[in-house]
Amino acid sequence: MATFMDYLQEAHHRLDRARMLDDEANRTGLAFVTTELAVSRRFAEAALAAFSAGERGDAKQAAWAAKTTYRAVQRFLPKLLVQGEEREQVVRKLGNLTPLIEKLSTIK
Repeated sequence: MATFMDYLQEAHHRLDRARMLDDEANRTGLAFVTTELAVSRRFAEAALAAFSAGERGDAKQAAWAAKTTYRAVQRFLPKLLVQGEEREQVVRKLGNLTPLIEKLSTIK
């Protein structure tokens, strides 16, 4: 028969496992957001370059991809449970990307 100490030990084990999984989820989420920001920037730059070169079709496709990945970051960011310098870095990158995304509104 299990004792109180057995149940307590099992509870501690489960809490440790949950903390480990939570940390892993946060690292994965941070990697996702960082990657999406980089991808969005690349697509935005490609869209603006294509638009400047008169390639409207390519510009539209790249602009759509840039906006889609940008919105993905905006949706996911509130759920991202990282703080401090990591969060500030993500918010800074998002802020730097915003003017590029706004420029894409000229591509129609």
